[in-house]
Amino acid sequence: MSFNWNLNVRFKMFTAKAATAAMATLLLASQSPGFAGSASAATAEQVTEAAAGESEQQLGIIDNEVPEGANISSKQASENILKLFPLLEKATISSARFDSPHSFPPPDYKAWDIGFELREGNRSTGFSATVHAVTGEVLSVHLPSELLERQVSDSETKLTKTEAKKQADEFLYKAIPNLQAAGFVAVADQYANSVQQSLFGRTEYTYSYQLKHEGLVSEAETAYISVDQSGLVTGYSRTTIGAEYPSSKAAIPGDQAQQKFEKEFDIQLAYISEERFSPRKGQKYYLGYTPKNSSVTPLDADTLDRIDSMTGEAIVQDVSQEDKPLQGSAAAFTPNTGPKLNAQQAEKLVKKSFKIPEGYQLDYSQLTKGSFGSLNNQVWSLSWSNRNASASYMFMRDISAQVDAATGQIYSVNINQRIMPGMEQEKSDTEVKGKTVTKSQAEKLAVNTVISLVPDASKQFRLSTVLELDNARTFIFQRYLNGIMVKDDTVQIQVSNDGTINEYYSMVAATPEQLPTDVQPAISYEKAKATYLEEFKLVLAYSRYGGFGMGNGESVPVGVKLAYMPTRKDSLLTGITYEVLDANTGEWKAMYGSTSGTVQVTISDIKGHAAESDLQSMVQHGVLVADEQGRVFPDRVITKGDWFTYLAKAVNPNLDVYYSGDGEGNLYADITPESPYYQAVRTLIDQRWLAGADPKSKLNPEEEMTREELAVLLVRILRYEKLAGFYTLPSDLPNLADASAVNNKGAVSLSIKLGLLPSIEGRFMPARKVTVAEAAQVLERLAKLQGKTDTFMNGSRLY
Repeated sequence: MSFNWNLNVRFKMFTAKAATAAMATLLLASQSPGFAGSASAATAEQVTEAAAGESEQQLGIIDNEVPEGANISSKQASENILKLFPLLEKATISSARFDSPHSFPPPDYKAWDIGFELREGNRSTGFSATVHAVTGEVLSVHLPSELLERQVSDSETKLTKTEAKKQADEFLYKAIPNLQAAGFVAVADQYANSVQQSLFGRTEYTYSYQLKHEGLVSEAETAYISVDQSGLVTGYSRTTIGAEYPSSKAAIPGDQAQQKFEKEFDIQLAYISEERFSPRKGQKYYLGYTPKNSSVTPLDADTLDRIDSMTGEAIVQDVSQEDKPLQGSAAAFTPNTGPKLNAQQAEKLVKKSFKIPEGYQLDYSQLTKGSFGSLNNQVWSLSWSNRNASASYMFMRDISAQVDAATGQIYSVNINQRIMPGMEQEKSDTEVKGKTVTKSQAEKLAVNTVISLVPDASKQFRLSTVLELDNARTFIFQRYLNGIMVKDDTVQIQVSNDGTINEYYSMVAATPEQLPTDVQPAISYEKAKATYLEEFKLVLAYSRYGGFGMGNGESVPVGVKLAYMPTRKDSLLTGITYEVLDANTGEWKAMYGSTSGTVQVTISDIKGHAAESDLQSMVQHGVLVADEQGRVFPDRVITKGDWFTYLAKAVNPNLDVYYSGDGEGNLYADITPESPYYQAVRTLIDQRWLAGADPKSKLNPEEEMTREELAVLLVRILRYEKLAGFYTLPSDLPNLADASAVNNKGAVSLSIKLGLLPSIEGRFMPARKVTVAEAAQVLERLAKLQGKTDTFMNGSRLY
């Protein structure tokens, strides 16, 4: 539960090309907190600028030396990578590091991290791949876009998703030595591709697998493979552990486990956002039935005790703790009603509720746009550091906070105490003296903190979960409105054993106006529970626990236990928290947006339309979004803002859940951070499809778009503006009866020649307004133009 909360708060998308693999990993990881530790997509790309005159790469970066704790050398590790990904022979090995994978907490196995570099002049791209230093198995590789763009192919082959899966299956056998045909289970397709495929850019499919140990599926052994439409494997990520596996023979038979599961299984009503990862203010909520967390906890196959996903120990049920109303001695939160706070006032509020260690000074303060529940608010981002701290803390220990500039509400405080490998962590005076607080004292502190910092906390929040750690306790508070849980609206506080708070996060997004007015569900509790029990079954498998990194720099050891695990459908990790039962329709709904990489929508108003196939393609790729009646209104005239939105979603259909940094100022005079077109316009600026931001000029997004205006924008996308300047005469449009009516003859001429905006019965009709259907046709033609010009979608980094 702790991981699921943090996932929502800190969620950041990777590059669009790696997004499908990254999201598949994140979603699978969120099935249980214990899965979080080693679940990671392939290493993201990093671009650096090489210094002028930099010396040539030194030789001898890899060698045949086998360090202690390893069975292979750096040379063998690099050879294993190149064997799987021969395309990497075009790159240069830039580094080889032993036992230092890019993850925290570090895994419980030794690994080689092999760095690669692509260089063009003074510009270089760095990326890395990981190899298990004991088994020699490649664990993660992701081919960067720069390398893929160099791969020239004359083949027009475009594999379907089913055809590409054959390539992924074959690759899995190459990547994992001695893998048997029955040694894995493919994760259900609808869960593996939750990130939608974009209209523009390389088409990649991602496939997920769960591996088996002694014939049983293991939650700790997974693989993710990305394949493009040409059949090239572009990415591979593998999770594994070094811990020993227990016997695969259960001491207690499955029927007894099933009986206990059904007896203790329970559900509850919840308000659930239709777009859980979207920060958009005003999004809709619906009523759904969701399992109570304890109901879907794995059962130890030897004792039938519920397994604590943090420690692997038996969960001690404390009924008095669950959903406990807040009662404390602190005064309720009172919002600021005066002028907006300055940085010093925001700092004072933080220091009033949290202990800032001696020697730490505020060295950064910036007024930024909020996120999630505070999306439209201005927030002070603050950080403190101790420049006199010892080397073990240098640039590795800091304190950060976010405070609402208008209300004074504190959204987060985080005290990081991470240390570099091999350095001993300093201890506070209280830790040295062995001072500790009891569970009751820690809970009292956490409750009073929530009451004093969160609006209406005593009425709206209940203590939901307490996680016991070696040196801290994490308290999670769940929000309720109308007596119904608000999914994802939580507050999390971690209290260390010395009685100080080192983590505080408040994520409250829903307003009463967003919630369904009819709180009486059409589906009864009894029917919903029966539906769940019909769908769920117990599977004997290996449950993973531990593998967490704590804010104080320590990690929880990882391990596996033989367990009876609740599951839905065929895959071990699918269905439990992916889907929820709609309390009004009785249908299963995805908890993380669409459950498919391709949206399956039946459009009601395009049947028989001349642009039917193009319109359907736009819906399939998330460019067009149908209304609740399945309508896209194909003959509606579009505005410039509509076109900006369509074009941006052709690049990234998941625009609302993607972050490349929160918007601060105006992009144009009429494109402010509050504008519905802000994200789209920023995307187009990043792609250089619009000129750079100019807060003094206007884009006029509400104006209806003409065909000539669209032609001009198309030339900008293709970067043919200068070429268009050579076509200025009516003779440059010899076959158009209305050539004299065209002002920008070069843009129109190129648009016609490239087949993007053809003439209509011998006329271009420059002043005619563009419809949804015509925009869909143009976008589909643009998509087919990829790879056929010198500029469009060549060398473009899609985030």
